[in-house]
Amino acid sequence: MNKSKFLSHLSLPSIEGGDGGGSLMYSAMYICGTALAIAFTMLIAEVYYVKTADIAPEVNRSKTYYLERMDNRNWKENSNDSVPIVVEITQEMFRDVFLKMKTPECVAAEVSTWMLGDWYMKLADGIHDRSIVFKLTEPNYFRFFQFHFTEGAPFTQDDFDNERRMVVITEEIREQLFGKGEKGVGKTVRVENRDYHICGVVETPSILAEKCCADIWFPYSADSLLSDRGINYHTQGLSLSFSVASNKFDAFKQEMREVEARYNAAHKENDLDMLDNLDSYYNNVWRSTAEMFNTYASQKNWEWYVVVAIFMLLFVPALNLSGMVVSRMERRLPEMAIRKAFGAKRRTLLWQVMMENLTLTLIGGFIGLCLAWAAIYLWRSWVFYMFFAFNGRVPILQGEMFFAPAIFLICLLICCILNLLAAALPAWLSLRKPIVESMMIKK
Repeated sequence: MNKSKFLSHLSLPSIEGGDGGGSLMYSAMYICGTALAIAFTMLIAEVYYVKTADIAPEVNRSKTYYLERMDNRNWKENSNDSVPIVVEITQEMFRDVFLKMKTPECVAAEVSTWMLGDWYMKLADGIHDRSIVFKLTEPNYFRFFQFHFTEGAPFTQDDFDNERRMVVITEEIREQLFGKGEKGVGKTVRVENRDYHICGVVETPSILAEKCCADIWFPYSADSLLSDRGINYHTQGLSLSFSVASNKFDAFKQEMREVEARYNAAHKENDLDMLDNLDSYYNNVWRSTAEMFNTYASQKNWEWYVVVAIFMLLFVPALNLSGMVVSRMERRLPEMAIRKAFGAKRRTLLWQVMMENLTLTLIGGFIGLCLAWAAIYLWRSWVFYMFFAFNGRVPILQGEMFFAPAIFLICLLICCILNLLAAALPAWLSLRKPIVESMMIKK
């Protein structure tokens, strides 16, 4: 290889002369600036991922749709009020109408618990009580949400139909009742002065799985469970969850229209609208988040808010890093001029500058990702507090919330964007200067 060709392909750091201290300081500052930018950005990305990804036991988030009520189109004719008449979904409608649909992979139901107040479980000493988070469900619920059963199994359809007092509890509740390492299946738990038989024990879910997280799951048909409170479960309003594959959503809507038409034809007093209140998981999440911030935004708008927030978190550090790159490039212009004089092409020099900065960015990105993980683990209650309802509980963090391919791809993409914003334009502008002008600049 001749001398000119050798010099034109020589890596930049190797001909910087005696500027080792400056190079080390530059690299350290660049890595630190990148790490902090990545850390703050990844905090947002982690929260967004935990909020929306298919994470056990909520493995169907991407194909989940909710139906909590229906509107009666006859309200305009029967009422002077501008508020529609709300029709609740009854057990009969769930059993005879929605469970018979073909396109959903699974349909599950639960009773809203907000109007039932706080429930208490008797602890092992038989004296003290503990408040519990509970769900009133039916057997399909445990097909819809993929809980990990460490003991037993969920209550069966036969248990539900015969109104047996069977419950599923978490490992945390089992330990509080019977001690660590003890079995729970076959024993009883006393809730609201009634004994319930434990048929299954599940791994304690994280409070970050908001839709299914609880301490105890009851069949809402259980003997006296609701009747003691003057509630008939046959007529009590239900909230339905549908699991629908993305390629079957249009067929699902069409079947919903057919179900709606058949039901309205058989019940002349109603003209129900079943599709208007059908809500996807993502829209439901964004709506609840908007309510927490006392505002409203659609799913699309909220996604744009996330994108803008991430961009701003990257853009401001990129300006600072680009200033460092400009200063660095000014000091290296004579070097660049020499290399261009020996035949190095501008794109070759630009590529090498980009690769040098990308290496530093990736190192900073890895450190920033580790910092984000550490912050989420150590301050998880504070980090997730703004987006989740904790009820005073510390969220359990699962491995898939951290070590997910999507998170690494997001981090890599962010590093590349930050590198382009910080290094590409300053390097390109510096390399456009004429060789003679560059040679006149003192180091």
